[in-house]
Amino acid sequence: LVVRDDDKEETVRARLGVYHEQTAPLIEYYGKEAAAGNTKYLKFDGTLPVAEVSAALEKALA
Repeated sequence: LVVRDDDKEETVRARLGVYHEQTAPLIEYYGKEAAAGNTKYLKFDGTLPVAEVSAALEKALA
């Protein structure tokens, strides 16, 4: 296990804050746009093994 210098509660809280302020609204926006037929929006499970995620991405882009 590698411990980074920034593995601190305050850093994690800051990263989560950025996610909720910047990323979550984009996910909501593009989800709505896709539902309206204005764009294509795909979700991939990043917790799967790299080979499976890669295969899913390649299939989606084919």
